[in-house]
Amino acid sequence: MRKIVAGLFMSLDGVVEGPEKWGMPYNTGEAAEAVTRLFDDADTALLGRGTYEMWSQFFPHVTSEQVPTADWLNAAPKYVVTSTLTEAGPWQGSRLITGDDIAGQIRALKQQSGGNINVGGSITLVQWLIANGLLDDLYLQIAPVIAGTGRTLADGEQIPMHLAGTRSFANGVIEAHYTPLPR
Repeated sequence: MRKIVAGLFMSLDGVVEGPEKWGMPYNTGEAAEAVTRLFDDADTALLGRGTYEMWSQFFPHVTSEQVPTADWLNAAPKYVVTSTLTEAGPWQGSRLITGDDIAGQIRALKQQSGGNINVGGSITLVQWLIANGLLDDLYLQIAPVIAGTGRTLADGEQIPMHLAGTRSFANGVIEAHYTPLPR
């Protein structure tokens, strides 16, 4: 079975929203390479609507020389979880996951042959995947900065996680790899 793997940037105060405002100075060197490695075992992207709408305006116009993951994202099949979009738009390989049985559709996607399914950004989707027992791996890159404001990963429900590993990078970022515990 394929795994769903999410990667998020997080500040010291737990903020995962808007890392372009506070986290980009830390997305360098080993930390940037670690983000890129999350794509090595993946062949499919799973995105929430908001992230999809932002990324579909940006990534088709850049290459991996500019953003290391651009060629991968542009070529990969992209599944967009949405309750509002009625068509995927022009970004090559984009498909919608919508309707009454989102969880069933994602389970079916996990059952298909292939590599991991990568989730980047998409805070609401990551929260939903965790709450519905569909996320297999969560990588948090914790930047040495206090963001001060913004959404956190917490969504009101306690969900136990297992720390599968940590790494620290020369720029002060700590990567924490978690897997959800059975509930």
